[in-house]
Amino acid sequence: MTHFGANPGVSIATFQNCSYSSVDYAVTYRRCDTSATARINSMATSGPYSELEYLILAMVGEGISSGYAMRKEMNRMRGGRWSAESGSVYRVLRRLEKDSLVREARRVGVPNRERTEYELSAQGEALLHSWLTFPPDRSELAFLVDPIRTRSYFISRLRPTEQIRVIKTWIQESKQFVTDLDRDLQMTVHPDPLRNLAYHNLLFLAEARHEWLKKLLSSVRSAPPTETAGMSNKG
Repeated sequence: MTHFGANPGVSIATFQNCSYSSVDYAVTYRRCDTSATARINSMATSGPYSELEYLILAMVGEGISSGYAMRKEMNRMRGGRWSAESGSVYRVLRRLEKDSLVREARRVGVPNRERTEYELSAQGEALLHSWLTFPPDRSELAFLVDPIRTRSYFISRLRPTEQIRVIKTWIQESKQFVTDLDRDLQMTVHPDPLRNLAYHNLLFLAEARHEWLKKLLSSVRSAPPTETAGMSNKG
């Protein structure tokens, strides 16, 4: 899905003035019967933007305004698929600043070791609002990386007894992960209840995987030997 940047003539109200009924942005904007449509279609931007770029834009909006603070927050967050390396964060900030989505607010600290803090521009506020109010593209929803699931595609290469042993090991690791994650979430309660629920998304996913692993084990145990003999037994 393509998210658009903004120019100084576009505000949050621009996005709110339209009645969006389609996930397709191009179609949506054509259906928007307001004078704001022309301004949106003429936005100057180097987009589309990645999840990391939207994450950093949102953190600026939340007052996490320096690259250092962003990296610290990203390292605390669990389950992300982004890089918290300083090069990645500052590269994104430079791009957002170039696109007039964020701007330098102040510099703090001692000379030669100053830390730059950023704030959202009106364009950045508008883009952040559009990102929050539109659902992700289905291709984004399909990006569910799971190293256990990837291995399970090929587990039939193992002998049945080894398949069972391996899956039992996965289940043990999964159970420990769920326990540790639950403890971590209880220790890092956020004052915003909605933010807590967002973090608990990881726990729900982990618990669902654990239930799936138990089903996988049951399936392997009940399968006829001819179906689970594996490629390693051929020849």
